[in-house]
Amino acid sequence: MSIRITIACPEGMVSDANQFALCVGNTPADVQTFGAATWEDGSGERYALASLLAGEVFPQTAAAVLQAPAHSPDADVAGAARAQAALQIWAPASPDSFPEVGSGRLVAVIGLDAGLAIPLLGLSPVPVED
Repeated sequence: MSIRITIACPEGMVSDANQFALCVGNTPADVQTFGAATWEDGSGERYALASLLAGEVFPQTAAAVLQAPAHSPDADVAGAARAQAALQIWAPASPDSFPEVGSGRLVAVIGLDAGLAIPLLGLSPVPVED
Protein backbone atom coordinates (compact mmCIF):
# COMPACT_ATOMS: atom_id res chain seq x y z
CA MET A 1 0.00 0.00 0.00
CA SER A 2 1.18 3.54 -0.62
CA ILE A 3 0.64 6.88 1.07
CA ARG A 4 0.50 10.44 -0.26
CA ILE A 5 3.41 12.63 0.81
CA THR A 6 3.64 16.37 0.12
CA ILE A 7 7.01 17.95 0.82
CA ALA A 8 7.86 21.65 1.00
CA CYS A 9 11.50 22.37 0.20
CA PRO A 10 13.08 25.81 0.70
CA GLU A 11 14.59 27.21 -2.48
CA GLY A 12 18.12 27.07 -1.05
CA MET A 13 17.81 23.36 -0.25
CA VAL A 14 16.55 22.04 -3.60
CA SER A 15 19.88 20.51 -4.62
CA ASP A 16 20.36 18.69 -1.29
CA ALA A 17 16.70 17.62 -1.20
CA ASN A 18 17.03 16.14 -4.69
CA GLN A 19 20.08 14.18 -3.54
CA PHE A 20 18.06 12.93 -0.56
CA ALA A 21 15.25 11.87 -2.92
CA LEU A 22 17.82 10.09 -5.07
CA CYS A 23 19.22 8.19 -2.08
CA VAL A 24 15.84 7.07 -0.72
CA GLY A 25 14.17 6.69 -4.12
CA ASN A 26 14.12 3.88 -6.63
CA THR A 27 15.45 5.37 -9.86
CA PRO A 28 17.98 7.94 -11.11
CA ALA A 29 14.99 10.14 -12.05
CA ASP A 30 14.37 10.77 -8.34
CA VAL A 31 17.14 13.41 -8.51
CA GLN A 32 14.53 15.61 -10.22
CA THR A 33 11.88 15.33 -7.48
CA PHE A 34 12.04 19.05 -6.64
CA GLY A 35 11.87 21.59 -9.44
CA ALA A 36 11.52 25.34 -9.45
CA ALA A 37 10.52 27.14 -6.26
CA THR A 38 7.12 28.40 -7.43
CA TRP A 39 5.43 28.58 -4.01
CA GLU A 40 5.93 31.12 -1.24
CA ASP A 41 5.08 31.63 2.39
CA GLY A 42 3.67 34.80 3.95
CA SER A 43 7.11 36.41 4.21
CA GLY A 44 8.00 35.78 0.57
CA GLU A 45 10.36 32.81 1.13
CA ARG A 46 10.15 30.51 -1.89
CA TYR A 47 9.62 26.76 -1.88
CA ALA A 48 9.59 23.87 -4.30
CA LEU A 49 6.81 21.35 -3.69
CA ALA A 50 6.70 17.67 -4.43
CA SER A 51 3.66 15.47 -3.94
CA LEU A 52 4.12 11.78 -4.50
CA LEU A 53 3.04 8.31 -3.54
CA ALA A 54 5.49 6.34 -1.41
CA GLY A 55 5.47 3.17 0.60
CA GLU A 56 4.09 3.21 4.12
CA VAL A 57 7.64 2.76 5.41
CA PHE A 58 8.68 6.20 4.13
CA PRO A 59 9.20 7.64 7.64
CA GLN A 60 11.55 4.77 8.53
CA THR A 61 13.33 4.93 5.16
CA ALA A 62 13.74 8.69 5.47
CA ALA A 63 15.38 8.29 8.90
CA ALA A 64 17.71 5.42 7.95
CA VAL A 65 21.44 5.79 7.40
CA LEU A 66 21.94 7.07 3.86
CA GLN A 67 24.18 5.57 1.23
CA ALA A 68 24.55 5.97 -2.51
CA PRO A 69 22.01 3.68 -4.17
CA ALA A 70 23.07 1.05 -6.69
CA HIS A 71 21.21 2.96 -9.42
CA SER A 72 23.22 6.14 -8.70
CA PRO A 73 26.59 5.30 -7.12
CA ASP A 74 27.81 8.91 -7.51
CA ALA A 75 24.99 10.41 -5.42
CA ASP A 76 26.00 13.28 -3.13
CA VAL A 77 25.41 11.51 0.17
CA ALA A 78 26.69 14.49 2.19
CA GLY A 79 24.09 16.75 0.53
CA ALA A 80 21.43 14.10 1.07
CA ALA A 81 22.37 13.95 4.76
CA ARG A 82 22.00 17.73 5.11
CA ALA A 83 18.46 17.46 3.71
CA GLN A 84 17.71 14.46 5.93
CA ALA A 85 18.80 16.42 9.01
CA ALA A 86 16.42 19.25 8.05
CA LEU A 87 13.44 16.96 7.36
CA GLN A 88 10.41 17.09 9.66
CA ILE A 89 7.58 14.64 9.02
CA TRP A 90 4.00 15.24 10.15
CA ALA A 91 0.85 13.15 9.81
CA PRO A 92 -2.72 13.91 10.96
CA ALA A 93 -2.46 11.26 13.69
CA SER A 94 0.81 12.72 14.98
CA PRO A 95 0.76 13.95 18.58
CA ASP A 96 3.31 16.62 17.67
CA SER A 97 2.32 20.10 16.60
CA PHE A 98 2.51 20.96 12.92
CA PRO A 99 6.06 22.07 11.98
CA GLU A 100 6.37 25.50 10.41
CA VAL A 101 8.05 25.81 7.06
CA GLY A 102 11.29 27.76 7.11
CA SER A 103 14.43 28.41 5.12
CA GLY A 104 16.31 25.60 6.86
CA ARG A 105 13.55 23.02 7.10
CA LEU A 106 12.00 20.44 4.78
CA VAL A 107 8.45 19.65 5.89
CA ALA A 108 6.74 16.45 4.77
CA VAL A 109 2.99 16.00 5.28
CA ILE A 110 1.97 12.36 5.14
CA GLY A 111 -1.49 10.98 4.50
CA LEU A 112 -3.24 14.03 3.07
CA ASP A 113 -3.91 14.98 -0.53
CA ALA A 114 -1.77 17.88 -1.71
CA GLY A 115 -4.85 20.11 -1.88
CA LEU A 116 -5.22 19.75 1.90
CA ALA A 117 -1.50 19.71 2.75
CA ILE A 118 -0.55 22.92 0.90
CA PRO A 119 -2.85 25.19 2.97
CA LEU A 120 -1.49 23.58 6.16
CA LEU A 121 2.00 24.46 4.97
CA GLY A 122 0.91 28.07 4.57
CA LEU A 123 2.09 28.27 0.97
CA SER A 124 0.57 29.95 -2.05
CA PRO A 125 1.67 30.13 -5.69
CA VAL A 126 4.20 32.83 -6.52
CA PRO A 127 2.29 35.49 -8.46
CA VAL A 128 3.05 35.54 -12.16
CA GLU A 129 4.21 38.93 -13.38
CA ASP A 130 2.72 40.26 -16.60
